[in-house]
Amino acid sequence: MMIAALFSTTGIAILSWLLLILLPKWRFTQFLANTAVFPIYLALLYTIGIITVIVEAGFGFVNDFGSAEGVIRLLSNPEFALLVWIHILCFDQAVGHYVYRDNMAHRYVALPIQSILLFSILMFGPLGFLCYLAIRAFSKNSREKHAGTERTTAKS
Repeated sequence: MMIAALFSTTGIAILSWLLLILLPKWRFTQFLANTAVFPIYLALLYTIGIITVIVEAGFGFVNDFGSAEGVIRLLSNPEFALLVWIHILCFDQAVGHYVYRDNMAHRYVALPIQSILLFSILMFGPLGFLCYLAIRAFSKNSREKHAGTERTTAKS
């Protein structure tokens, strides 16, 4: 029941997603992203949960990480499944903050596209992150090629 109580407090982190997606230029949003308040909050919840699991049951659960059957067995335990969900929420939040800060600093994509990508990270995690990295790589290459063309033209 301890993990369920921790899980019930994770909903507040949606506020961070709403701010990053809907109000990216607001100073308060920038402050929250730069201080990583919500990823830290979720990491603390996860840490409390995993320490609780270790104290109550020991490290034996790590033996199940090596096989699909073991992972299914772990995830069939509702408390452990909720703990894994907190883990996922934390990492998605951390990745979302990274994308937000990286794009706000370098503007690889326009803010509406950034918002779509952040929503994709919220909903689909790695897929949204992969999309951002692909778009960023393309944008970075385009900028470098454009800058190289400008330098060549300026020398002529």
